[in-house]
Amino acid sequence: MHGDMHTAAPYGGLVPPLRVLIASEVRFLRESLGDILGRDGTTVVVGLACDCDEILGACQASLPDMLLLDAALRDGTGAVRQLRAIMPGLRAVIFAVSESVESVLLWAEAGAAGYIPREAALADVQALLADIRAGRQACSASVSAGLLRRIATSPGPRPQADLALPALTPREREIVGLLGTGLSNKEIARRLNIGVATTKSHVHSVLAKLNVQRRGQAAHFVHARSPGS
Repeated sequence: MHGDMHTAAPYGGLVPPLRVLIASEVRFLRESLGDILGRDGTTVVVGLACDCDEILGACQASLPDMLLLDAALRDGTGAVRQLRAIMPGLRAVIFAVSESVESVLLWAEAGAAGYIPREAALADVQALLADIRAGRQACSASVSAGLLRRIATSPGPRPQADLALPALTPREREIVGLLGTGLSNKEIARRLNIGVATTKSHVHSVLAKLNVQRRGQAAHFVHARSPGS
């Protein structure tokens, strides 16, 4: 690894190498990307992970500056939310993202600092990471226009009654809290000492009551409407 190397920064300063952890369920993808990024002195690959459990452990052990996460990773949004809660300085960058307003917003709401579109070439990844590290994110014209339209057409503040949470049972509230940590149904069942089938039933009920499709959306919905949020 190139831990002792520094690269020249504008105006004569030095920027330490970017410490990156790469996460993907596809082994050759995470290893290939790690090999490519590791050849450049501007980046140090501090670890590879294949699932959410490995991501959390590896991030806490290696303390990377940036998590480079495959958009196809199961419950990746949950992992990003959990990491943002315990490591607020970590930048999560999602790669192979479909450049649609919905996809970009989904990851942004989860706490991602930036994204790399599916169409990006490997040769462009270093430059994209450098831009995101500097607080810049280049979006396609269609995504930029879509985000502007979404902001322009977003309703103003709603009456407080509209912000009230649907009636969730105490157990369903427990389920929502655990969904926000990125746990799977099996892990939630073990935590609450209930059956996996019962857990699935509760999760489906929660999604139906909140009128959302994804587990991470349910947790975000409740958090946004909770006192003090």
